[in-house]
Amino acid sequence: MAREPDYYVQMITRGVREARTALQGQSQNAERGQSGALSRRRTEELSGPLNGGPSLAERLARFVSSRQRIPLPSHYRPRIGVLSSSGCLRDGGWPVYAGDAATVSAIFESGGEPLILPTLPMLPSCDPFDILRNEDLFEEVFRIIWPVVRNVDGLIFAGGGDFYSCLYGDAMHPQTQTPELWRDIWERYCALLAWLLCIPTLGICRGMQVMNVVRGGGLYQDIRTQWPRGMPPLVPHRARGRITADNWVEHPIAVNPRSHLARILRGPEARGPQRNYIDAVLSMHHQIVGYVTPDGELIGYLAPGQIVAATAPDGVIEAIEDCDPRRFWLAVQFHPEWVVYLGWAHSLFAAHVDASYRYASLRLEELDQFLPEIRTWLRECDQALLYHQEPPLLITTVTSEESEMASPDSLNKRLRTRLQPVPEAEVFPSSAL
Repeated sequence: MAREPDYYVQMITRGVREARTALQGQSQNAERGQSGALSRRRTEELSGPLNGGPSLAERLARFVSSRQRIPLPSHYRPRIGVLSSSGCLRDGGWPVYAGDAATVSAIFESGGEPLILPTLPMLPSCDPFDILRNEDLFEEVFRIIWPVVRNVDGLIFAGGGDFYSCLYGDAMHPQTQTPELWRDIWERYCALLAWLLCIPTLGICRGMQVMNVVRGGGLYQDIRTQWPRGMPPLVPHRARGRITADNWVEHPIAVNPRSHLARILRGPEARGPQRNYIDAVLSMHHQIVGYVTPDGELIGYLAPGQIVAATAPDGVIEAIEDCDPRRFWLAVQFHPEWVVYLGWAHSLFAAHVDASYRYASLRLEELDQFLPEIRTWLRECDQALLYHQEPPLLITTVTSEESEMASPDSLNKRLRTRLQPVPEAEVFPSSAL
């Protein structure tokens, strides 16, 4: 039985407050000199493995990248999982779990085999958030999700409603939509496992926000009410009025020329022209990861290990990707699935399908030897959320590649992860609970 939203906020934040109280003494002086604006918390450098050796994420990345490939038929279509949303058919009001038609068509046209993964209640009689605390419930959920993730060659996290703010430690903003709890739980665990196992993953709109949150980042929950006055005016990011399939707005984006996204848009073997600008992308969102100021300063909640791949003219981050080249972990805030007939949009889906094809050709039978560690790692991610600890997924090898979207002076002022201590009044004002 689902409980009131305030219950989830209080449950998630209880451990956060306890951890902050313990750390307040050592962090108070450093925080006192800052402006106090939540959006200006900067990320410290990623820490090395705590045990002195390679982390599980690093060992799995090495394992996957070193596997021998097996020949696949040229007509083989990699299985691309798309997690569904729930709804009702207009005629008769029948409940359904359905994938976005445009995303499914884009996968098929790019050579993939779309698989709709229903985000049904795995444990219908329990509260979804009890999974974070109850070991028996977690075991049952892990038993269900593990074979689902292992049975796909790639994953796409499609657009949809707002991701529940409790899953990144924030109270719900008044403009935040009612969460779809079981979809949030499904996508959180699937995204964590996809990143850990190096499964090629593409995020679209909400999907980008999910992928950023599971890596330790967060979100501005409503761009219009939280946009700072010192920034350029916002370009339209969501049409006013009722959200429908034909109620879009468009705006251009600038692409980071050193990003994986730029290489995808340029085409195979870099034969095409350099594309550092797209004239118009379809947009329908009111939440963002962060933004880049005119001076090149990165502000907001970009997760550690991610780089900015594209921005809008107002500075809003429009695409992110993992800095580890062994992972196809790319997400966009706009909607390429509705314009797949354009070359750049088709290239994005084709690149994901190609990466999934290569992943399908790897001999990964021995991956199950890591199963106990993977289960423990996933549970540690839950504990990090509940008790405000550093999540284990932050411990990974970082390449030397840096984003060119930030100025040289700001490269050493990376965003601080949402999972590091900050004054409690900044994140959870008493009026919000």
